[in-house]
Amino acid sequence: MKQIKNILFTIAMMGIVLVVYTNVDEISSVVKKYLVNGNTPIIKESNNYKRDYKYISFDYNEDFVPLNRDDIINIYFNVLNNGWTEFTFYCPYEYTTCLYDVESVAFDNELLSKINNYVHPYNSFNNMNTKVSSSGEIVIEITPKYTNEKINEINNKVNSVFNELQLDNLSTKKKIELIHNYIINNSKYDNDAIENKSNYDSSSAYGNLIEGFSVCSGYSDAMAIFLDELKIPNLKVSSDNHIWNLVFLNGEWLHLDLTWDDTDNEKYNNNYFLISKEKLFKLDSKEHVFDETFFLEAI
Repeated sequence: MKQIKNILFTIAMMGIVLVVYTNVDEISSVVKKYLVNGNTPIIKESNNYKRDYKYISFDYNEDFVPLNRDDIINIYFNVLNNGWTEFTFYCPYEYTTCLYDVESVAFDNELLSKINNYVHPYNSFNNMNTKVSSSGEIVIEITPKYTNEKINEINNKVNSVFNELQLDNLSTKKKIELIHNYIINNSKYDNDAIENKSNYDSSSAYGNLIEGFSVCSGYSDAMAIFLDELKIPNLKVSSDNHIWNLVFLNGEWLHLDLTWDDTDNEKYNNNYFLISKEKLFKLDSKEHVFDETFFLEAI
C-alpha cells in the first residue's frame, strides 16, 4: 500500500511539473503583472525651484504611471522640474512596449537636453543615469548641474544685483532690460572654452555671475535665474551649437539672446532683445534654427 501511495505521489508531482512547464509563460506573466502593478512610485515634495509655468508639452498632474512614450517624456520632465535626484517608477503590464520606449527616451541625449531646457537651471542635470530592469522597474539617478555651495553663492550675487539695480516700480520689460545689460556689462564670452582650455565654470551661471566668464549656456542660465526670481515665465531654446532664452511677456513668447547681444564692439546692442521668431530668423538663419516640433512656445 505504501509503495502504491509513493507511486501516486510521484505521478501527481510529475503532473504538476508538466502543467507548470507547459504554462510557464502564462504563469510568469501573471507573476510579473502582480509584481509590477503591486508597486507604486513614491512621490516626494518638490524643492524650491520647481516651475509651475504651463508649458505646452508637459503636464504637471503626473501620476508617474506611463501608458505611452509621451507619458515617459513627461515623467522625466517632472522628475527634473521637482528637483529630485533619484526616482523609481514602474512599467504597467499592459504597456507592452514600455521598456523599449523608456530606453528610447533615457538614452537619447539630445531629447534629454531639450527637456533640461524647460526646468530651472538649479534643477537641471549634469549627468542622468537610467537603470532599466526586465521586471519593469525604472530607476532614474540625477547629478545636478549646480552644487548647493554654488547655488548659495549665485543667490547671494543675484540678491546683490537686485539691490543695486533697484527694480521696484519699473515695468517688466524694463526690469528684463536692466538685468540683460548688467549681465553683459559684467561678464565676457569665454573664448578659451571653445578649445577646452578654460579655467572657468563657463557653461554655467556661476562662470557668468561669479567668475565673469561664460559661454552661451552660462549667459542663458544666468538670465533664467533672474527671470525665475521675478516670476517671469521662461525657458531656454537650443540649436545644434547654441542656446538662448525665451521669455513670456505681454501675452507672447519672445526670444532673448544675451550672448549675441554681447559683442566686442558694442555692449548690449539689443538686436536680440525680446524679439519674435520672424525677426530672429532675419537676423540669423543658421545658429538660431531650432526644433520647432519640440520648442512649441518658441514658434
